[in-house]
Amino acid sequence: MPSGPNSRADTFDMPYLIASLGALAAGPLLHAGAGHRRGFAPVLDGLSRTAIPGLVFLAFVPAAVGEGDWFILLALAAGFLIPVAIERTSRRATRPTHRLALLAGLSGFVVHTGLDGAVLATVPLDAAPSFPMAIVLHRLPVGVAVWWLVAREIDRRAGIAALGALMLATVGGYLFGVLVGGAVSDSPALTLYQAVVAGSLVHVVVHQHGAAASPADRRREGWGAILALTLLLAVFVIGSDADAGGPAAFVSRLYVLSAESAPALLLAYLFAGLLSAFLPQRSVRWMEKGGGVSQSVRGMAIGLPFPICSCGVVPLYRSLIQRGAPPAAAMAFLVATPELGLDAVLLSIPLLGPQVTVLRLVTAALVAMLVGWWVGGRLKKAERADEWVGVPGETPSVGRRLVAALRTGTGDVVDHTAPWIVLGLGVAALVTPFLESGWLGSLPPVADVFLFALLGFPTYVCAASATPLVAAFLATGLSPGAGIAFLITGPATNISTLGLVSSLHGRRAAIAFALVMVTLAVTSGIAINTAFGALSVPSLATLIEEAPSLLQQGSLVLLAALFLRSVVRRGPRAFAGELREGLGWAH
Repeated sequence: MPSGPNSRADTFDMPYLIASLGALAAGPLLHAGAGHRRGFAPVLDGLSRTAIPGLVFLAFVPAAVGEGDWFILLALAAGFLIPVAIERTSRRATRPTHRLALLAGLSGFVVHTGLDGAVLATVPLDAAPSFPMAIVLHRLPVGVAVWWLVAREIDRRAGIAALGALMLATVGGYLFGVLVGGAVSDSPALTLYQAVVAGSLVHVVVHQHGAAASPADRRREGWGAILALTLLLAVFVIGSDADAGGPAAFVSRLYVLSAESAPALLLAYLFAGLLSAFLPQRSVRWMEKGGGVSQSVRGMAIGLPFPICSCGVVPLYRSLIQRGAPPAAAMAFLVATPELGLDAVLLSIPLLGPQVTVLRLVTAALVAMLVGWWVGGRLKKAERADEWVGVPGETPSVGRRLVAALRTGTGDVVDHTAPWIVLGLGVAALVTPFLESGWLGSLPPVADVFLFALLGFPTYVCAASATPLVAAFLATGLSPGAGIAFLITGPATNISTLGLVSSLHGRRAAIAFALVMVTLAVTSGIAINTAFGALSVPSLATLIEEAPSLLQQGSLVLLAALFLRSVVRRGPRAFAGELREGLGWAH
């Protein structure tokens, strides 16, 4: 290690320092070039809108979750929500609040770039070049996004000043990083400050609207977003040391979860398209017979044969609602389909034992029926969509209906569900380390039922994949009621499901769905523990995670292509707009 601030001047890191400064300067240069090429400006817009939230998310959230530091997450949320609360008080407060949030966010970037300079000055001589290369690489989207934000929100001179401050901080960190870099970078107060201002900066980016883009500009913005995602993946996969809570570990978990979900999602999109083109109205009318209880039972019965898990039932539910199915039947279908699959039942017998398997099936059937009757029965039925839109009097051929089914399933249904599925998988990849902690199995019987019912929400697990996980928990002493509570909420409730229910029926319906699911899961778990006590379960030494199969990897490639196609076709603003509307943040 060097002994003074200037002892590294002739080593290999000086070119990286120069390259990092040049990457920041690329922002105004690229935007100046975009002024001469009209089609290039939307690409930079899409890159900027995606780069800063992505950088903030990967820089703070995975490490905070992996280390159990919830204060960082609270600081991020505070930085994002405080400007929202201020802006809600008065429209006149919007612009000054945006500027203050932007300046706060820039101060965080100044600190961050200074620490980057310190890292460049303290990298061992024999270290691999991947880490300093990652520092240089992530400066490119930072320079583009900072110039885009400041020049748009204030003016060009302010943008030049902001980039100049980042460059000076980098040089200062490089020169004095050996002396103060380690002490400063490990300061909890500084980390919390950076989290708060990072959240405020994300708020500014998310609420940057502007004029509606043309279809061609939306496509160009979409390509810019894909470019930003590619850069972010390169930065954090190359530069991370893949520790248990780092970004690379998060990306690895996200990859495994996405690969496991991909085949079911592709099948679900195909079924959703076929439902829109081939489901006869007499089937919908059959679900309308009787009262709420009868409709719930019918919806549950229809959901039983579908080999679809939690990730895939979301587009199917949307298609049923659009076809005019009664909400009671559709919501029972939404709960029963992912919980009562044949694969999960067959897997439960050897892993959970026959007693727990029977209790799981009975509880899942009752919960699906009660949720459909209590929540769905109080929702307004959507207007029925036409079975076929074409020339009046024309009888469409099967081939034309298949084409229409594919167009609907891979187009409109993907557009409205992909953002929620991406969010759900991301949250699941974040919380997975908590489910692997050993302390969960040592909780009191009643407390573990409550906790595991709540943990089921963000886990985004299929019923089959949740079965060995619960088997491992039961083998370490978890009560059967807590395991079944997790098996109820885990497959049927997640961010994607709640978001879609909110967008289709409103936030009150989503809140009611969540509360009823948790209440029924907790009540069932406590009742099972009270009535049966400890149940015999098969021994399970270890839970082995297998690498995704070739089928899963191929399905993931196709699924990613569909999602990226949706981003390009709609643009990142409209893609993320699905989340804003569902969460009630749309202006």
